[in-house]
Amino acid sequence: MTTRAVRPGAGIAWLKQAVNLGRNNPKAVFGGAALLLFTIVALAVGLSVLVGLLTAAWNPGSGGAMALSLLVMAPILLLLAALMVGYLRLIDAVENGRDARASDVFAAFSDTSTSLRAISFVVLLTIVQNVLIVVVVGILAKGVGSWYLENVQASMSGAAQAPITSLPEGFGIAFIVVLVIGLFGYAVQAIGLGQIALRRSSVGSALADGVSGAAKNLLPLLVMALVAVAACIVLALAIGLLALLIEVLAKVAGVWLAVVLGVPLYIAALLAMYVVMFGVMYSLWRDVSGDGEAPRNDSVAA
Repeated sequence: MTTRAVRPGAGIAWLKQAVNLGRNNPKAVFGGAALLLFTIVALAVGLSVLVGLLTAAWNPGSGGAMALSLLVMAPILLLLAALMVGYLRLIDAVENGRDARASDVFAAFSDTSTSLRAISFVVLLTIVQNVLIVVVVGILAKGVGSWYLENVQASMSGAAQAPITSLPEGFGIAFIVVLVIGLFGYAVQAIGLGQIALRRSSVGSALADGVSGAAKNLLPLLVMALVAVAACIVLALAIGLLALLIEVLAKVAGVWLAVVLGVPLYIAALLAMYVVMFGVMYSLWRDVSGDGEAPRNDSVAA
């Protein structure tokens, strides 16, 4: 299936559609996001405890601790890939008026072949993306890589770190490189996973469609990123003011009030972030590689 280029305003439309994602079936959309988040967090906590026990028993040093951390990330990445297939299918069902339940996020576990393709795709994309970052940063900002590794190894070994007084030369360039490659990789993942989950494409075909679709739509992706950054700044300010209000109330009524108010708000923010993130992925895939651009996209972009 070929990919197509869309208007620059589609980047704004993807965000709007993601924000409105739960309008048709909020129980399924937000319930599915809650199950996805809970499953990932439960696995992460369990594996972190296991790694902590192994580290305390073996004292493997900074290199061994880093290897154990990678072992923690691997199962989380594999589980997330399968859950993303189920959640994208859930969103597709909701957006097309079909019945959907929150538990559909686990449906991909019974579709072994698709889950394995999704896992292979995510692993391959992660490797390519990180290798590309290492190579480009190594060429444009040579000192950043060694500075980063030194800080990671120091944190893994538990050694005391001197406060950071200055950033290495080329840090700004490295930061921009990571952002650009991350944005492009997000688009490749959105299109590729959509092809695997909803069109049952092969890994190679999904990767080719993802790269092609992302390359054709750099301008809408840039527009989306700029609008998303602006929205995040506004949300950060609002959350900061809300946190300040909760802190003041906690001083008056007690710490329990901060817990009662803060924890549900934090969970709600995480759920909203997941819904918007996957909503953008689905909208991006549909407009670039799906059966056709949704009518409401034209009205927004016009």
